[in-house]
Amino acid sequence: MLTGFAAQSRTDFELLIADDGSEESILRVVEEFESHAPFPVRFLTQPDYGFRKARILNDAIVASRGEQLVFCDGDCVPLRNFISVHRAHYYPGTFCAGGRVALSAEQSRELSCEAVATGAHQRLLTSRWRRRLRWVHWKNVLYRYVGKRYKPKILGCNWSADREVLMRVDGFDERYSQFGGEDSDIRNRLRNLSATGISLWNSAFVLHLDHSLDPQRYARTGPRLRKDREVYEAGRNRVKARKGISSRAATTAVEEPLDED
Repeated sequence: MLTGFAAQSRTDFELLIADDGSEESILRVVEEFESHAPFPVRFLTQPDYGFRKARILNDAIVASRGEQLVFCDGDCVPLRNFISVHRAHYYPGTFCAGGRVALSAEQSRELSCEAVATGAHQRLLTSRWRRRLRWVHWKNVLYRYVGKRYKPKILGCNWSADREVLMRVDGFDERYSQFGGEDSDIRNRLRNLSATGISLWNSAFVLHLDHSLDPQRYARTGPRLRKDREVYEAGRNRVKARKGISSRAATTAVEEPLDED
């Protein structure tokens, strides 16, 4: 993922790494990357007390300095125009949703940093995948035209939003205790705020590594918990998160210092 951002066609952005309680070795990886990254890098982390992705993402929203925030997951590799496409479609009061190419376990294992750095990974966006993602894009456009409230679909690994509207909906709802749901929840609340959704499923892409490569994520994937289903249903008609940024001091996250030299 980090190499994918270093290889972007434009580098006039800052990268915030929101870490939900990983091992200490992750900081060493980030420090090494920061030493040669062509943009500012900041690392925010928190102790591992279970699934608390929404909490650390809220910390990143508060810590961010840009007018547009682009989200990507650690198990995804952005294509070279990922940032430029999101930026080209940015307008105040909007959010954008892009698509993902789901790699097989074999493709995921074979994908190397060298391939990403040289752009060879772009070939994995095959014509078959382009057709599939283009179809999702036009469905999003059609559904929005006929008044479907909850389109376009947001994937947490590929979307962006105006920072101001993220603050107005109070960020992510931190009550989610399992993967899945938190992305659609914030999408629903953005639409309830009348934020305009823009589909980039035909133009902004990431390569999604197979979940089997991440044992921790793989072990946590399963049927959605009843608690999370209740949180999602309760949030359908809300604008602000019931437990969002304003519910606590977001500065409680630990921002690890990176060496200046």
